[in-house]
Amino acid sequence: MIVGSDKEKTDALKKLIYMIQNGEKVGQGMLMYVIRFLLPSSDHTLKKTLLIFWEVVPKTNAQGKLLQEMILVCDAYRKDLQHPNEFVRGSTLRFLCKLKEPELLEPLMPSIIGCLEHRHSYVRRNAVCAIFTIYRNFEFLIPDAPELVSNFLEGEQDASCKRNAFMMLLHVDQARALDYLSGCIDQVAQFGDILQLIIVELIYKVSEICTWLRLKGAELTLPFSSTFLCLAKFYSAVSLSM
Repeated sequence: MIVGSDKEKTDALKKLIYMIQNGEKVGQGMLMYVIRFLLPSSDHTLKKTLLIFWEVVPKTNAQGKLLQEMILVCDAYRKDLQHPNEFVRGSTLRFLCKLKEPELLEPLMPSIIGCLEHRHSYVRRNAVCAIFTIYRNFEFLIPDAPELVSNFLEGEQDASCKRNAFMMLLHVDQARALDYLSGCIDQVAQFGDILQLIIVELIYKVSEICTWLRLKGAELTLPFSSTFLCLAKFYSAVSLSM
């Protein structure tokens, strides 16, 4: 695994992944070989294979504590989050969505947030997905995520990025999602299908809440009335555009 071409290293790493998935244990010596001789590689195929390796390899010891070697891995992925190639950044962000160790994610948070301002939409939309997943699993790592994504949504132009951001607000902060929708209700007919479908999901969620309140005998307050007016305008705009 140490010597040879990038293809040979990739093939050897794939065999190691198969061994781990079949229950074989990886010693610390082998882990250090991977870190020293494979992790610094700039080959994109090898980098993608490494993402799978770090996903499946045990990252804690028998006592449940994070392996010291993972600190080196964390630093390597911090550099990948600042990589000039957008696909390296994007694939790294997608990988981080699968991590279950907050100790690994915490030092990466500034770099993840910084990817929201990247010039390529591929990086930005994966950054939103990473923030959404991390907030859902480890809210304490990024408690201001709804506000951060709401501000991002206000200035974003790419449809797929807006869709991911709105979807996050739909699930974690519907009030902010409604605020955004009410502010751009006149432009919804020009929204792409992927964003309009998420807005329709919001309509159903709000409608279910209001139906539940009526069943409980509660009166709908002014904010709810304003919400229905906003959603009705959206429905009309979309219907006229079809």
